[in-house]
Amino acid sequence: MNKLIIVGNGFDIHCGLPSRYSDFIKWLIVSSINVEGNDQYFSNELLEISCERIYYGQNLKTFSTLHELVNFMFLNKYNFQNEGIYDFIIGDMMFRLNFDIKSQLLNELLRHQTEKNWVDIEMIYYKNLKILLKRLVNENSQIRFMDEELIEINKDLDFIKIYLGKYLKEVISRANVPYDFNYCAEGGINPKIVIDKFHIEKLGDDDYEDEHKREIKFKNITFLNFNYTGLPYQLSRGNYYNINIHGSLSQRNNPPVFGFGDEIDSDYLEMEKTNNNDFLTHIKSFAYFHNTNYKELIDFIDSDSYVVYIWGHSCGLSDRTLLNMIFEHDNCAAIKPYYWQRGNNDDNYTEITQNISRHFRNKLKMRNRVINKVDCSMLGSQY
Repeated sequence: MNKLIIVGNGFDIHCGLPSRYSDFIKWLIVSSINVEGNDQYFSNELLEISCERIYYGQNLKTFSTLHELVNFMFLNKYNFQNEGIYDFIIGDMMFRLNFDIKSQLLNELLRHQTEKNWVDIEMIYYKNLKILLKRLVNENSQIRFMDEELIEINKDLDFIKIYLGKYLKEVISRANVPYDFNYCAEGGINPKIVIDKFHIEKLGDDDYEDEHKREIKFKNITFLNFNYTGLPYQLSRGNYYNINIHGSLSQRNNPPVFGFGDEIDSDYLEMEKTNNNDFLTHIKSFAYFHNTNYKELIDFIDSDSYVVYIWGHSCGLSDRTLLNMIFEHDNCAAIKPYYWQRGNNDDNYTEITQNISRHFRNKLKMRNRVINKVDCSMLGSQY
């Protein structure tokens, strides 16, 4: 039996990397502001920000750093697009910021950031595609304008991907993978928690850790990394195999894959029917064709029974097609989600299992494969 460890953004966060989308968006704003001179102007494909000295203001709030300023603006649900102007003090000088958000997609991300304090760029991108699809169906005479908007939102996502890569390269040195993840990766699993005994019956004596058969010994351990940072490579205790399914910041022939991956969704089928390839520009399946990552995954799950460990992946719909294939495959023996412990009596185990359920068409398989909470552990534990 093999082990497939699915690694998501929660793993990077647990290892100390500020890789939440909210962290990235705050960085995007902060890195665009300069208070070193009297008047500064910044412009890129997504936004324009001017920062000018002012010499009069009333009841202005004082900040020690730009990070503190931007954190305050997000915390107080500042509307960057509609309000546009913000006066403040840093040190002993007064400044005025003028914002112009040029990207419709970035404006949407900023709006959701202030509403929810967390944002899934890929989900919001796909939601905007669906809005354009419905308008196309209802306003057929406006196809030319629809095409322009479609091209524009695809360009916006391209630029966001570029800046996200720059951000992650800046902060990646802050991460440190705790050694306990090595023990967790190598550890066996109690055969009693595998409900489908087909997977147990085909095991031989050598497939167990000891003669009492209390733990299954895994033959091969593969990391399916959905992040771009490559942090699982720091796990050096065992001979692990890594598949960077969404690409890497450091591999030229494996660039980051950014977009949406739910070809099961009914709206996606309607997008295909439009015969407009711009709807498919950032659909992940087409990026998978550019290298061997997907084939390596198929070869692995076809080779033998496997148990899935989930380290920090929310199992959201932006990876639905791929996760459905993994979870419903006949060789999938069990799924063990590692949950976030948010407080003494609060965790996200139920949320993860609800998300996992959306990737199953066959709900009986889902109930038989997802391991109950008693036999699961919080992210970062040794077992």
